[in-house]
Amino acid sequence: MTTEAILTKHDVDPVRGFLPATDPIAILPDDFHDWAQTVANFGDDPPAARAIIEALPILDPTPLLKDPGYCHRAMLLLSILGSGYVHADDSPAARIPACISQPWKRVADQLGRPLIISHASIVIDNWAIEPGGDLLLPETLRTQARFAGGQDEDWFYLVTVSIEAAGAAVIPSIIDARLAMEQDNTAGVAQCLDHITETVQKIRDLLNRMEERCRPRVFYDQVRPYLSGWPKAGVIYDGVDETPHRLFGGSAAQSSLLQAIDAAMGVTHEDSRSRPFLRAMRDYMPPRHRAFLEWLETGPTLQDGARLANASTEYDQAIESLDLFRRDHLAITARYITQQGDDKAEGTGGTEYGTFLRVTRKETTDQRLD
Repeated sequence: MTTEAILTKHDVDPVRGFLPATDPIAILPDDFHDWAQTVANFGDDPPAARAIIEALPILDPTPLLKDPGYCHRAMLLLSILGSGYVHADDSPAARIPACISQPWKRVADQLGRPLIISHASIVIDNWAIEPGGDLLLPETLRTQARFAGGQDEDWFYLVTVSIEAAGAAVIPSIIDARLAMEQDNTAGVAQCLDHITETVQKIRDLLNRMEERCRPRVFYDQVRPYLSGWPKAGVIYDGVDETPHRLFGGSAAQSSLLQAIDAAMGVTHEDSRSRPFLRAMRDYMPPRHRAFLEWLETGPTLQDGARLANASTEYDQAIESLDLFRRDHLAITARYITQQGDDKAEGTGGTEYGTFLRVTRKETTDQRLD
């Protein structure tokens, strides 16, 4: 199988990576205008939005299901309406009305994803490029939808979009190296590892732009609650299921990019404080991206190749770049969460992020060859 065939099979674009090859659409057919209008007005008065959402008609999403662009757009809007409804007040709602639950269920089933806000919607399918813009420059992008955090919230998502775009460059190299190693050819291993080092440095530079336009206090008060997942008692989807469900919210751990780099390099996460969460996060990814990670884990890794190709120096440099990225990620999350709340504050996915990030960082550095 060729690199191109692997990319196509797993819906990974050779240039944009896990971002969609075609820009996300911004408008659904007129029959679904109420969803878009309610989302657009949500940030004006979140507590009042619950009554507005409850008054929405139950719309049949069947016309959207056969068009991938419409389906992803509907998932974004319904995810914001659903999570927005639950967290619109200080007391989370225990039920989501049928006008959201029923179409959301149909759309989510079509996409193979759970009924909650996720990285796949709020980042991967939530951007547009301004005229003359570039996916690698978040200041030249705009979001299509948000909760209540204004331009600070926009920047939080758009920096992440640019990270996805920058990371995309290394994916074909990883596949090339993997296919070559399957044929006992390790000639390209060192070059691939150098490419990973260079790419991770670029996404680290982008990560460190987060505070340029996203203020930690605004994020903590006006963005994080909507991404925090369902309360411990769970949420009932009216008209769909009377069993309460508890799901994780949107999290950077739902990005396929870093998990793909880890898998390709042979960086495994086996600790009880990291593995269960990372595995659970795959359920929130698009199914074909999830399958790509599984494919990467079934064959030779770059660690194997580095040993055979005498490329331990290049491998350890790539490990160092991952460690620095995870160090900076831990520092940023501390400023955005711990310093704004308390030591028990949770990350957007509803996890005790500090322990998780420290463990994954140690698991990374433990893979050094020298």
